[in-house]
Parts: sequence; structure tokens; C-alpha cells
Amino acid sequence: MSAPEIASTWIAAASGLLGAVVGGAVAHLTNRQQLRQASREAEIAREHALKREVYFEAAEGAERGTQFLGSFSRTELSIEQPSQPLTGNPGWVSKVHAVGDLDTIKALDGATEFLFSRSLDLVAKRARLDTLRDETAAVERRVAQLSAHAQQLVAALQAASAPGATFETRALAPQATEGLLAAQRELEALAGEHDRASRLQDRVHRELLMDCMKAVAEYQRLLSQVNVHVRRELGVPLHEEDYLVHMHQTSDRMLARLKQTLDQLGTE
Repeated sequence: MSAPEIASTWIAAASGLLGAVVGGAVAHLTNRQQLRQASREAEIAREHALKREVYFEAAEGAERGTQFLGSFSRTELSIEQPSQPLTGNPGWVSKVHAVGDLDTIKALDGATEFLFSRSLDLVAKRARLDTLRDETAAVERRVAQLSAHAQQLVAALQAASAPGATFETRALAPQATEGLLAAQRELEALAGEHDRASRLQDRVHRELLMDCMKAVAEYQRLLSQVNVHVRRELGVPLHEEDYLVHMHQTSDRMLARLKQTLDQLGTE
């Protein structure tokens, strides 16, 4: 074999070896890249699964805030009872802070701050309503006492005018008459006081109902902003502008309907 032939043989062998090495390296790098890509996709899937779990729990917790704001207008509940809806699934806000993006956290904190601030206002207004209810109840108790006293005086006058009444019984008639007239005057005054207190109580209650509904509507609007950021994180498609407009229009219609109803009740 001549020298050129030997050289060609060596070049061909070297080229084949180099091609095998390069091909192996490319395959190795490709596999590593695929493994990294698969690992990254699996990590993203785990993150999304964790976020979905946290955000579903957060949605339940946020809905409790809506119940909390609305419950201040329920006079069958004591002023301490509205806080009860907030006692469920504690810690969901901290979980959102642990997994959420900064925009989501900021939006949630804005809604939470509103919930805290507005609840303080509603507590003060509810306390005023409760004071008016106590004052009205005190007038009603006084009316009941006077009515019972007046009935006793009427019975005394009837006994004094009955045939065969004793001198002592008849002698009590002027005093009973005077007491009965005084009781009637006080009852008339209390009736006017009760009417004014009842009207004021009804007005304050209607205002509280409207304030609670406004708070609920505004809170839900803030939560809709949170939903926008959550869906961005989870990659769930949403026409954000249409969604926000829809939420605002819905709450506006609800407020308008409630105001119309309360205005009608106020004129009856």
C-alpha cells in the first residue's frame, strides 16, 4: 500500500472517529438539554399545582371576607358575631405570600387592607344602631310599665265606684284619677318618643345596609383584580378588560337595585 493510500485510510478512520465523537457529544448535549427541559417543565407543573391549591384555598378565605362585611347589617347577630366567618382556614394569606408573584401579593394586600379599614367603619355604625335599638327597647319597657300601672289605677277607680265600696276605697278615687291622668300624659309623650326613635333606627339601619353592600361591592372589585393576577400566574386565559368591566357593572346594578328597594321602604 502506497503512502498516499495509507494516508487516505488514516484520514477516513480519523474522520469516522471524529464524527462518532462529535455525534456522541451532540447526542449527550441534546439529552442533557431535554432532561433539563423536562425537569424545568416538571418543576413548573409542580409550582402551578401548588399555586392552584393555595389559590383555591385563598378564594374560600376571601369569600369569607364578603360574608364578614355583609353580616354587620344583620341585627339578629350580636356585634361580636360578624367576625366568626373569618375564623375558617386561617393562614391562607401567608400561603399566598409564600408562593405568589409580587403583583398578586400587592393586589391581595390591597383587598385585605380595605377589608380591615371598612370593617372598623361598619363596627362604629353598627354600634350606633345597637345603641338606638337599646334606647327604643328602653322606651318600650317604660311604656309596658306605665300601661300596667294605668290598668291598676283603672281597676282602683272601678272599685271606688262600685256599689258597696268602703269609704277608704272611695277616698282613693281622686288620687287614682290624678295618677291615671299623669300616666296617660307620659304615655302620650313616650309614644312620640318611640315613634321618633323607631324612625331614626329604621333610617340608620337602611344606611347600614347600604354601607355594607357598598363595602361588599368594592371588596369584590378588589378581589377581581386579585383574580386577574392569579390567572396570569396560572396561565389561565382571560379577557381582563371585559372581565373587570363586567364585575363593575354587576356590582353597580346590585347597588342600584338595593338603593331603590331601601328608598321604597323609607317612603312606606
